[in-house]
Amino acid sequence: MLKYITTLLVLFVLPVLVQAQQPAAVKGNVYDTTSKRGLAYATISIVNAKDSTLVTFTRADSTGKFVFKSLDKGSYLLSTSYVGYIPVWKNIEVKAGQELDLGQIIMTDLLHGGDVTVTARRPPVTINNDTVEFNTENFKTQPNAVVEDLLKRLPGVTVDNDGTVRVNGQRINRVLVNGKEFFTGDPKIATKNLDADAVDKVQVFDKKSDRAEFTGIDDGNSEKAINLKLKKDRNKSTFGRIAAGAGGDDGRYDGQTNVNRFNGDQQLSLLGMANNTNRQGFSLNDIMNFTGDLARGMRNGGGVNISIGTGPSDNGLPVTGLGQNQQGVATTYAGGVNYNDTWNKKSNVNTSGMFSDIDLLTDRVTNRQNLLPGNTFDYRSNSSSARKVQQQRWNGSIDHKFDTMISLKITPQVSAQQNNTNTYSSYSSTNANGQKINDGFSDSKTRSEALNLSANALYRQRLKKRGRTISGNFSVNYNDSKQSGDLYTRNTFYAAGVPLRDSITNQKNSRNAVTRNFGAMVTYTEPIGRKSLLEITSFYNTNSGQSDRKTYDFDGTSGKYDRYNTILSNDFTSSYNYGGGTLNFRANMNKLILTVGSSFQAATLRSTNNTNKNVIEQKFSDILPSMNVQYRINSTKTLSLNLNTSTNQPSTAQLQPIADVSDPLNTYTGNPNLKRSYVQSLNLNFFSTNIYTQRNLFAFISATKTNNAIVNSDVIQPNGSRLSMPVNADGQYFVFGNINAGFPLKKLKSRIDIGIGTNYQRNIAFLNGQRNNISNIGIGPSLNYSFNKDGLMDITASARLNISKATYSLQPILNTNYLQQTYNIEMNNYLPLGLIMNNSFNYVVNSGRANGFNTKVPYWNASLAKSFMKNKRGELKLTVYDMLNKNVGVNRSANQNYIEDTRYNVLQRYFLVSFTYRLNKAATTGGARVITRTF
Repeated sequence: MLKYITTLLVLFVLPVLVQAQQPAAVKGNVYDTTSKRGLAYATISIVNAKDSTLVTFTRADSTGKFVFKSLDKGSYLLSTSYVGYIPVWKNIEVKAGQELDLGQIIMTDLLHGGDVTVTARRPPVTINNDTVEFNTENFKTQPNAVVEDLLKRLPGVTVDNDGTVRVNGQRINRVLVNGKEFFTGDPKIATKNLDADAVDKVQVFDKKSDRAEFTGIDDGNSEKAINLKLKKDRNKSTFGRIAAGAGGDDGRYDGQTNVNRFNGDQQLSLLGMANNTNRQGFSLNDIMNFTGDLARGMRNGGGVNISIGTGPSDNGLPVTGLGQNQQGVATTYAGGVNYNDTWNKKSNVNTSGMFSDIDLLTDRVTNRQNLLPGNTFDYRSNSSSARKVQQQRWNGSIDHKFDTMISLKITPQVSAQQNNTNTYSSYSSTNANGQKINDGFSDSKTRSEALNLSANALYRQRLKKRGRTISGNFSVNYNDSKQSGDLYTRNTFYAAGVPLRDSITNQKNSRNAVTRNFGAMVTYTEPIGRKSLLEITSFYNTNSGQSDRKTYDFDGTSGKYDRYNTILSNDFTSSYNYGGGTLNFRANMNKLILTVGSSFQAATLRSTNNTNKNVIEQKFSDILPSMNVQYRINSTKTLSLNLNTSTNQPSTAQLQPIADVSDPLNTYTGNPNLKRSYVQSLNLNFFSTNIYTQRNLFAFISATKTNNAIVNSDVIQPNGSRLSMPVNADGQYFVFGNINAGFPLKKLKSRIDIGIGTNYQRNIAFLNGQRNNISNIGIGPSLNYSFNKDGLMDITASARLNISKATYSLQPILNTNYLQQTYNIEMNNYLPLGLIMNNSFNYVVNSGRANGFNTKVPYWNASLAKSFMKNKRGELKLTVYDMLNKNVGVNRSANQNYIEDTRYNVLQRYFLVSFTYRLNKAATTGGARVITRTF
């Protein structure tokens, strides 16, 4: 199969190589008539004269000089721009092998422009400090394109297969529309749903942290963000799209709509979707609290993590992936609304609501190799589950500025969730001699619901002296979760292949869990000089919760579930309170940004088992130092170092010495002698990005060491049953490193990104009283290639390897190696008559797994689309998914005492015929926008 991919690449790339010409160069000097010298760092862009699409851009040096290399021959327009100056355009004709010297390009600032009228095109690219602004008329997209398609055209911007947007390799976590949040916390909603032709400008900038914006002292914690400025006619209009598709013998369908009404500062957007193709355009949150987790996120500023859970659970949302790799087949109905407005020019208001209804059917085949000294056995199971998850959530925020010095931001949130799960599974285990040691089945039904209420208030006040501030953060949270279920299991144990006894469980159970949280934090900053400050924080947090589980066994005499099971019933109450303070010193010394400090905190954890009156109380105090250093080598290169310490406290279930025997094969009991673990982490990062040359280099290494790590101690019986208990152990650590480089091949209209990541993880476990040192080593090289021939074709291709090795100190003979190879190529061909053809081919090869799981999966999607109607508002598309009908789902995981391979059902070949209609008039294509100014 690999040879076919290579052939495709050669067929499409070879013509480009053949057409490559001797490169030309263009140089010049941008000159300021007012200062009578070169205009430092002016922006120079080159566009095609025919359709104004951007070819390349750069920035002048400190003397105003610039040079372009590797230009093809042809007719171009050259633009020079600088904030506060009148843009200048020049027609240039480039010949092969020529070095064209444009000499001085005269620019005039707006103040000295005189009483003249200047008519000019907008510059394709404008740079103002850390903000790069792209004017969209210079980036051609197809009719019905969304913002994601537009972003792919921008220099230095890439979009991953899952929709993640990156600028020069840096991930974009925030997408704004006209400077406002669009469905807070979910940037993909904007990029995947808004029309590309509605956008006038794309602004890429470094957004400083809220703290830095407030104090005025850069703390080095900035993130790349994108702001989409809409066209003026869309700022007071209704626009959007409606799409529907259906096809296939299995009744596949996919419908979606988005309608946007913008009126100045007021924004209203509606989204909706319905499909059975595993497609989502939003994120899901899990608000269930059935594991007894006390206010997940019981983490304060000092770094203490509290988990009041029972360990691994299956209470999360069912959607584990999307598209080709979705585990199971999902039917999804979802909708949402987003509203933004500014009230009285002082209050920014944002609110959004989302509902979803997902039905997921999943079939799994699992093969588990248990790696036990002297007791090796294989476990195989088949399971089918049907899950229905409904969720409703509402977010709101109002940020009111009383004046330029004082602001108050209130952020409430309400979420509700309802789950229903039916699962049937059967299993059997055999020892090394092939003899059966156990088998059985389980039939379970679970119904659950949860309500989560939270609110946060942030008060900020600047005092008269710059950098002197006071702020207060107050939060409350309430979670009420309910669950009921039916469980029927049969487990049979064998000796020498002969059945000994059956263990049958037939019961009903219920659990109610309530958690409450209140937190308060007050921070004061005092400037020390002009570029540094002292930050003093005091905090207090109180958490309380209750988890009440009741289990009733079936009574054959009465025919009812009325036998109260005291072993599997319990009533826990927990409280966790902590308080303390933090002292940090922050300094911004030109190239060096430094933060160093330490936290002191005292905490009390109290857990009470009301069933047997067992009380466990722990009191502890910690001093946790931290440091963050960022060194800006120059405007494009940064080196940073981060050191942190934290503690992780044992959970209530881990401390309570009560056995959970609901599953005879897996019994879990707590350990009241557990200690908290102490975690030390170090991160070293190097970033080099240059948006002008479109080159980037990232390298980082991360290391974490944990003393008194909480690990599992397992005792495995000859019949395959397991008793687990948490214990403390030293020697757990994790090291991860990655390096990635990207650069353009301008002569070939291409780009290459190469990278390699590696990790080493050392875990500890105990098996039948013996220490087992588990090491996992992984190496993942990758290569990505992209090619664009305007108006003809786009190609993206990638190759990625995942090489893994797991070693076990107790049984070296069972050490394993496995390899996954992933190759992908996607091509868009722009054909005559306005036809657009897309082909996407993905090939995954798995090796080193159990028999039946070493799969080779070719996955091919193809589509043909045609736009029509006035202004190309309509689009008709035929899409075939998994054309070869070869898609399968496999997964491998390595645990402390077993290696598990899973095969699950996925969507296979189907087709859709879809129609899309845009509610707005399409933007004019092929021309540059003209601006007129009078001075």
